Amino acid sequence: MDSWYLRAFNWLPNSKIMINKEITTTYTPILTINQVRLIDVFVIAPFLIYAGTRKELNKNVRTTLIVLGVATLLFNANNYLKNKQ
Repeated sequence: MDSWYLRAFNWLPNSKIMINKEITTTYTPILTINQVRLIDVFVIAPFLIYAGTRKELNKNVRTTLIVLGVATLLFNANNYLKNKQ
């Protein structure tokens, strides 16, 4: 089973084509983790809580939104205070 496509894709152990290329990429983050946590505390959590107070929504949906908003607020505020530099 020594066909050209096996050699071309380096699937045979005796293939003469060896491709070993390592690509490294560095990036600069736009926001730090603590800045994202602050956005969660001051934007996302209040929005979820506000959306949960809308009477047009089903009671289960409203309850879920409020619980998620409070959980987001507590979780991210706690982690922000722990990792504050």
